[in-house]
Amino acid sequence: MARPRKVISMSTGKISKAERAARTEEEKKIKVKANHLTAPEWLTDKAAIEFERVVQEASQIDMLDNLDLSVLAIYCDNYARYIEMATYLNLHNPVFETDKGYQMVSPRVTILNQCAKNIFTCSTKLGMAVTDRLKLIVPVKEEKSVNKFVKFLGDGTHD
Repeated sequence: MARPRKVISMSTGKISKAERAARTEEEKKIKVKANHLTAPEWLTDKAAIEFERVVQEASQIDMLDNLDLSVLAIYCDNYARYIEMATYLNLHNPVFETDKGYQMVSPRVTILNQCAKNIFTCSTKLGMAVTDRLKLIVPVKEEKSVNKFVKFLGDGTHD
């Protein structure tokens, strides 16, 4: 399995000037504007703060654009809910006893786990970890160069 191609700014391998220029142009083609990355009004205060933090950090490497708005909002919403549930569960026992004496896990544990799952899914799509960012650039198949001496080999049969 081929390794995912790195963003040209993060590549450390030997790359010709022509290939570097071509890859830079390819990366520019997949970017759209990032002028509408503001927290939606429906986000809670904690979620909006996380939204602004991520946008500010991501702007340093020009990572997010307007098409990422909905995924980023979902990430931030789940982030805020995760903090809320984790805080509650740190203060209260995650296991409670029912009226009939059965031990049950708090539904907040389920919410916490679902939020964690959503956070990981969204953060992967947004490229929030270095390894995720490296996977976001789709590699282009390079054409194999034709050996100019192949024509001298003949058809492979011997007389």
